[in-house]
Amino acid sequence: MISQILLLFIVITSILAKNKTMVVAGIVVFIFSLIDNENIIKFTKDYFLNIGVTLLTIWILIPLIDNTNEKDILSIKNIFNIHGLVSLISGFIVVIIAAKGVNYLNNNPSALAGILFGSIIGTTFFGGIPVGILTGSGIAFLIIRILKK
Repeated sequence: MISQILLLFIVITSILAKNKTMVVAGIVVFIFSLIDNENIIKFTKDYFLNIGVTLLTIWILIPLIDNTNEKDILSIKNIFNIHGLVSLISGFIVVIIAAKGVNYLNNNPSALAGILFGSIIGTTFFGGIPVGILTGSGIAFLIIRILKK
């Protein structure tokens, strides 16, 4: 019951903040909570992350077939300038950090709560996009690791 109240609060807050992504996600999870079916929850936990990452990856790859950008994307000049190189290095580092974040979230319920609420606040009130949850948890993992030394 408390989780349903929290979900309704998230939906209402997201409506007020005009955050469509969080509104839809909150409504879907609220409906899942009303159905209360372990199979839906298990399926969601097992597959939605991979489905979401796959859809995001498709979105990232679409410019490769967009004829208006084809020459720019494949240009050696654009790949090996400062923007291209910094982006390449950043992309490399971010995916490694995100991988650490998956393990960290799966093994630390308090980390999950912190990342979840941080992401809700960031998307709802500051116009963020909730694609950095795994990266955020990876950064948290690295910070905790440094603090424990």
